[in-house]
Amino acid sequence: MSGHWKMIYMKRNQDSPAFDNYHSSNLSDEIGLPFHAPDEWQKIIPPKELERLVKTGDQVGIHVLVGDIRKSTFLMKESISSKRFAQITRDFMKAVRDTASKNEGWFDKFTGDGFIIYWIYGDEDNQQKYISQILSFSDALLSIFPEVMNEYRTNSTNFPADIGLSLGIDSGLCTLVKIEDLNIIGPPVVGASRMVAEAEPFEVLFNVSIGAWLNKDKDRLGRDYGICIERKYIKTTEYGETGQEAYSVRFQK
Repeated sequence: MSGHWKMIYMKRNQDSPAFDNYHSSNLSDEIGLPFHAPDEWQKIIPPKELERLVKTGDQVGIHVLVGDIRKSTFLMKESISSKRFAQITRDFMKAVRDTASKNEGWFDKFTGDGFIIYWIYGDEDNQQKYISQILSFSDALLSIFPEVMNEYRTNSTNFPADIGLSLGIDSGLCTLVKIEDLNIIGPPVVGASRMVAEAEPFEVLFNVSIGAWLNKDKDRLGRDYGICIERKYIKTTEYGETGQEAYSVRFQK
């Protein structure tokens, strides 16, 4: 990873807590699961409660963010060096993981052309918790991705249009299950995937659960932080041509 990428995401998130690998390992041992969430989550869900949720299947509130590198298949196909392509992707995923950690998120997995991040907020009354961290995380990644694009560009024989990073976010009740590893299932996982599928390059698309709340505060967010929020209607499998309400977030520089 280049020093410039590291400088940006550390500067934007320097006050956020990072992972504590030692305690995360102890948490994994205590509940008997290969668990890789940050230790800070114990403030919301202690190990015994986490174990109970897995055993009983009771639901818990979670923010789900899905990221997608647009045209990643073409980038791989057009690479001059597959080794260099892998290195660029690996460095970017490390930046994603570190930025999630600094914003109290759980980097769950690399999906081949993107990633999944979780923030657990617990009860429905706490649904607005971590929204500022999600916005900070999104802003930081979208800020560094043009440099990532340049790295891909210098390793390409042909460079397709519409390369970019898109983010989709949904929020709601999920279930924690052990399927080899600890997994999270529920409507927000599906919702975030549908949001990212319809998001444009360098756009963050929120489902209505959080987007409507952000939209109420859009004047202040725009004035104080340069965050532009717009309600739109997107075509999805369930709603077809009539569309589904979503909220576009872009960061003005």
